[in-house]
Amino acid sequence: MRVLLSTYGARGDVEPVVGLAVRLRELGAEVRVCAPPDEEFAERLAGVGVPLVPIGRSARALTTGAPPPSSLPQRAAELIASQFDAVSRERPPVSA
Repeated sequence: MRVLLSTYGARGDVEPVVGLAVRLRELGAEVRVCAPPDEEFAERLAGVGVPLVPIGRSARALTTGAPPPSSLPQRAAELIASQFDAVSRERPPVSA
């Protein structure tokens, strides 16, 4: 079975998904995680042997700068679009 987990946010959002990915892999699933491209998430996932599919902008960069409120809907739309793009690239080929 192939499983693609997706999350976005800070470590508190990503860490539970890492735990779930590890457990699913122990049960025999092939697991990948869509998460922000931050180095700490890439290192954490690599440390447990789960591939990262980077999505969106760096979560750290988004949380350290205060964007104007008017840009939040556009940023949310971009994030959702990047998640759908990443998920569609990771879909297994359809067998005939």
